[in-house]
Amino acid sequence: MAIIQISLVQYFTLLVFLICLHTTSADKLPKLKYTKHPMLYYSADEVEGLQLKALTSHAKIAGVLKDAVKTMLAKQEQYLPPKDYKVFGSKWNEVYGNNLGILAFYCVLFPEDRDAQSFTLKYMDIMVSLPKWQVIAIPGDEVPVAHSLTGFTTAYDMLYPVLDPPRRKLYLQRIVNVTKEFYEFAKYRSWGKFYLQNHVATNYLALIHGSLVAAAHYEPAMTWLKFGMGMFEKSMKLLNHIVDGSLDEGVAYGSYTSRSVTQYIFLALRHFDIDHTNGFWIKQHFWFYYNTILPQFQRTVGIADSNNNWFYGPESQLVFIDAYVLKNGYGNWLAHEIREHRSSDTKLKLLPAESQLWCSLHTEFIWYNAQLGKTVPPQSGKPDLHVFSDWGVVTFSHVSPKMDTDTFLAFKSGKLHGRGIFDLVQRNMYQSWVKGWKSFNPGHEHPDQNTFIFAPAGKLFITDGLYASKYSYLNNGWSFAPSPTSECFQPWEGQLGECSKWLGWRKPSASKYGAELITASMNNDLIFTSGEAVQAYDSSMKLESVYRSLLLVNHQILVVLDHIKTKTVSPVSQFSTFFHNLVSSFEQDTFKDHLSGVKISTDDGNMRMFWVSDTGESPKATLAMKPKDHTSQFQPVETNYVNITMKLSRRSVTVAYVLIGHRATLTDFEFVDSTNAGAKLLVKTSSQTYDISIATDHSNPISRHQFLGYPGFASVKLKNGKLINFGANESATPTEQPGNDDSAKWFNTVNLSLGFTMSACVALYLLKGRLRLKLHRRSKVTLTIVMLIWLLVVGQLAIKCSQSSCFMLNTSPKRTIIGLGGSAEILPSIVITALPGSGAELIGWLFYNNPDVAYVQLPSSVVKMPRAPKFRLNTFADACLWTYEDLAKHPQMRTWIQLLRQNLPTFVSDAILDEPDEGELKQSDVIYKEYTTQDLHEHIVKYPNAQTVLHFTSGSWGLKLPWLHGILGNNLRAIHVVRDPRSWIATFLRDNMDLYKKLNVQEEVDRMFEQADKDCIPNGRYAEEYDKLRERLRELKSAPPHLLLAWLWSSNTQAVLRTVTSLPESNSRLVRFEDLFSNGENTANLVYKFIGFPLPPTMTHQLLQATNSDIYKIEYEGVISQTTVTRWQQELAEHQIGDIEEVCGQLMEKLGYTQMGPWRFKPEADDAMSKETQ
Repeated sequence: MAIIQISLVQYFTLLVFLICLHTTSADKLPKLKYTKHPMLYYSADEVEGLQLKALTSHAKIAGVLKDAVKTMLAKQEQYLPPKDYKVFGSKWNEVYGNNLGILAFYCVLFPEDRDAQSFTLKYMDIMVSLPKWQVIAIPGDEVPVAHSLTGFTTAYDMLYPVLDPPRRKLYLQRIVNVTKEFYEFAKYRSWGKFYLQNHVATNYLALIHGSLVAAAHYEPAMTWLKFGMGMFEKSMKLLNHIVDGSLDEGVAYGSYTSRSVTQYIFLALRHFDIDHTNGFWIKQHFWFYYNTILPQFQRTVGIADSNNNWFYGPESQLVFIDAYVLKNGYGNWLAHEIREHRSSDTKLKLLPAESQLWCSLHTEFIWYNAQLGKTVPPQSGKPDLHVFSDWGVVTFSHVSPKMDTDTFLAFKSGKLHGRGIFDLVQRNMYQSWVKGWKSFNPGHEHPDQNTFIFAPAGKLFITDGLYASKYSYLNNGWSFAPSPTSECFQPWEGQLGECSKWLGWRKPSASKYGAELITASMNNDLIFTSGEAVQAYDSSMKLESVYRSLLLVNHQILVVLDHIKTKTVSPVSQFSTFFHNLVSSFEQDTFKDHLSGVKISTDDGNMRMFWVSDTGESPKATLAMKPKDHTSQFQPVETNYVNITMKLSRRSVTVAYVLIGHRATLTDFEFVDSTNAGAKLLVKTSSQTYDISIATDHSNPISRHQFLGYPGFASVKLKNGKLINFGANESATPTEQPGNDDSAKWFNTVNLSLGFTMSACVALYLLKGRLRLKLHRRSKVTLTIVMLIWLLVVGQLAIKCSQSSCFMLNTSPKRTIIGLGGSAEILPSIVITALPGSGAELIGWLFYNNPDVAYVQLPSSVVKMPRAPKFRLNTFADACLWTYEDLAKHPQMRTWIQLLRQNLPTFVSDAILDEPDEGELKQSDVIYKEYTTQDLHEHIVKYPNAQTVLHFTSGSWGLKLPWLHGILGNNLRAIHVVRDPRSWIATFLRDNMDLYKKLNVQEEVDRMFEQADKDCIPNGRYAEEYDKLRERLRELKSAPPHLLLAWLWSSNTQAVLRTVTSLPESNSRLVRFEDLFSNGENTANLVYKFIGFPLPPTMTHQLLQATNSDIYKIEYEGVISQTTVTRWQQELAEHQIGDIEEVCGQLMEKLGYTQMGPWRFKPEADDAMSKETQ
């Protein structure tokens, strides 16, 4: 993932524009760059080039455009707008605006086609003659009008050169009138207050189209333009909260929204030089289309309201992303494959609606960059598990048009409107313009948390609900009974927001609706994913857990495990589970005469599903076909479904389902064991045996560790004995602590054995007279050899164990887990160290809100450093090493760290909770995310078994890692964060050396050496890497700040690197601050693989959002943005960069930092500091 750089010119232009948007007069807006038509998408001097492309590089798209126009010309009465408004307004009429844009563009490309031009002008004459463009039955809905306005404005702009003066005047007046009306409607219609919804984007795009054209002739239109662009700019701000490129309304309606978004990005760039092509959302949006496409490339994931695939495009959006964002040929390739695989079979219901079929052809043509070619993404054809961390959706397939029989799996467990917007609403951010859920409209979402889609070998087995009324039973989830809050189908109740045409997100009970995607991982081509959906149900039902796990053991067999747990006082006594198929009906089936099931017959064989509870219950299912009572405007759909109802006779019930594709044969399926911690299953096929263990106590790492033997989520043992784990790195299994390692054990065993043997021999020698024993020469030689071997072993082990714990008392015994009967567990002890200003605080967002861990900074408002006798620690950095031999010297500190590791809740409960200043909140927007003491307190209460992450904020602790290793043992996982010295130093020098002065760097360095003279050098604990810095300070009266910092960085980093190498490799890792930006997702995976815990998708989302959304602040750095790691290039002078690289060059190369100057690869320049001061 490349680091995105925004030039100062672009930044300044955007800043000026945003300031203008919030002024009160239109004359503050930047002047229009283009005032002569055509102007919207191209200028007059570009027309000839477009016409040439239609005959050459763009001929294929032009051919599709020709076919569309020929179709319209052949059936003019069908495609011309009705002249009678009663007919025009009698139904949804977006088709007339949608087709008008491509008609006009065709006339531009092929001006010789007089019939087409005549037809288009007649089309526009009819449109302008109609008194209104509204649908009569819904006069308050401006969406159809928006389509008409956008199409009419586009056609007016493109055909302006061939319009006669009367038409120019007449058409312009209609554009002005409708645009002004739109501007007024936006002030009080609901869509005017919403963000990020298909209708909202459509309406504001129409307002901007109309305003841009009108403003070229009518100055007051600049006010409308200012308003429309201001609202769209806010939407663009919100889009960058969504770091996975998704849209909550799903692929179909998402394509509707993105059609408008890509057009806006283009118009803003063309007309005002506002560049959104570097936005993180648009950079990820390609994968929203790529990873949601099913085998055969004709269907997509139908999560939320959908009609099997895309509404608008997506060829236009894909070529735009390629031409302006990715520039690698991926978008061109996918657009080409989608068009090539378009189905013409009307029976399959895969055709786009006629109203949407051609409407984006003109933008596709304009944006297509043939020079990029068509590049197949490298992962195409390979197993690809993709996690949409914001949307809460996981997909798995090979994404290859050549693999028609590929297996597809998708799973959803997400938040209302996606995690980014959900979190924004819960935190009450942007209060001046975002009014909680009143500013959003996720009505097209479904009550479908923990739903899944499964298509083994490309055949639809379990499908999603597509476009329908919002009932839980129309999705692959659960309903419970009896429920005291049931609103439909009493006494049954499904997920929050159900029972209406649209999802009821406005209900207070639904304000926190959603689920949590717990994990998603792939190992040896096996897939495991799971989600917790308890927050998707009304609290009155007293549910404690609604947890679903999916395990794809091969491309034909999917195991689903549902674990439902209620609270003691829950009123519900039964639950129903539903499974759907939109294209095929289910039939009853059985397995071994005691397990109920269903099957779907195909031409190639049967797909089968069986189920059983952990008590052996396997009730017969109810099968039904449900006509959808609310369909889209052009395709009625129906669904076949399975309803399995079971009793909740206990507080928890676990049910297993096995789904088998037509190519596999099941021979056994049963529960082996089921406990509160998890379930064990046996699945056998004709060719393989799967012993499956799945942890169900998913938020408790101790319970998972006890159940699985490691803190992951599931494991599968094959018949050849191979064990496949999911959720954590196998190699990260903790080893014994110092004092109990193999060297110590071997030493003790050999030492005692030889010692006992030698003692016995000496005793015999001394008692030989009394016992009348005679020792022959051979016996004396044997005794001597035994003594020599004993001495040799002791000597060798003394050398080997000098840096380990063979001779050390085990001062850090295994942790006793409070609340688990005192059973000892070994789980990672995570420690983070860094120099202040290195940005290590950012890594906290890889741990905040993770149920497995509790992250705390030391010292902080939560935990103060203890006052210990003879304990001195420089708050900035020091030159003193602490080793294993120093454990006995700081007993109070050792005890303090052990208590923090074992019982953090005690410290947090005693801390004073942060209370925000109400006056501050009222005066300004909440625009930055932070993790407060209150957040930590609530986290520990909710997750009492979370393991402590200790972030030592002083730079001194990097040299104390061996000492910490002695305390925490071999389960220590130390992460030291390093930063490019140029970037680190620029942070101190920024804003007139604000941080340099705030941290008193010069005084702290002087104090560091005073401390070293007293405490370290006499004891042989001084880090000699600091000698060069000490020498320079002695030579110079006053060192330039950038050089002082350079020598400090070099000394500290070299000392830490040496210290780290003294630890076992499994105990420490370096993390570069820059990698959190340039390759955040991979870095997150590597960090969690190192510490041995599963990486929750939430953590990936938080890190990506922190580094790309400009909504996070960290200490010393301020606001984090995409340019954080490159700012030094503009802030440091050339001579400063040169000095820093001379001092730090060798170490920079070792750490992978590229130097800029000609001094690269030169040995250290010891005279760098003196040169600056001469």
